[in-house]
Amino acid sequence: MIVAITAYVPIPGHTRTDAEYQRLAAPLHMMALEVPLLSRTDRLENCWLHEYLHETHGDPPDVTHSVSDNPRKNTLNYHIVQAQKSEFLVDAAEACGMRPDVYVWIDYGIFHVPGVTPDVIREFLIRADGEQTIAIPGCWGGDYTYDDDHPCWRFCGGVMIIPRNYIHEFDRAMKQEYVRWIERTNNVSWEVNTLARVEKRKELPIWWYQADHDASIFTGYKTPEYADSRFMKNFRAHNSFFSGAN
Repeated sequence: MIVAITAYVPIPGHTRTDAEYQRLAAPLHMMALEVPLLSRTDRLENCWLHEYLHETHGDPPDVTHSVSDNPRKNTLNYHIVQAQKSEFLVDAAEACGMRPDVYVWIDYGIFHVPGVTPDVIREFLIRADGEQTIAIPGCWGGDYTYDDDHPCWRFCGGVMIIPRNYIHEFDRAMKQEYVRWIERTNNVSWEVNTLARVEKRKELPIWWYQADHDASIFTGYKTPEYADSRFMKNFRAHNSFFSGAN
């Protein structure tokens, strides 16, 4: 069994307004009526990286953060929210009474990506049901180079397939790498940069598949041996953790 997870954390002053996010997420919430897709909303102050930085680096935290060519979007708070994805997956895995075998992270604003439709996501979930490794789409092949001045597009961001057996290990690996990098550089960078460093450590079975910032983050994933999906009826009724979702 498979379940998709999404979540929203408002960021004050972010380039995309709350109303825009809710409009983009509306198709996801409609899909939750027919496929196992769970959504929640949380607060910035509850994010693990917010707590860590304020406890260890002052208030406000005395750290830098990567901005590239879009400083209005790439704020410290934005990086904090991006870092929360793995913990949202752990929270869902611990709360899901029906014990799905596979968890899929899908960004709350995924419908801003060109070519993404509800049908594309539905078909993707059918193919991903039964995945046994951590599967994540990416733009760059394995011979890439990068620095933290810009995003590392080894991985696209937005979508991750993680079997239940690896949920806690993935969360631990991501958090450890965030902390290690911050303590080494005093800089907070993108989730995708952190993920690329986790992959290079070769401690988790991460399977990269070719994609771009378009519908291929879903359509590029192909596993015909897992084409028989078993979506569970009334899934949401069994998961009170997400009962406050929009």
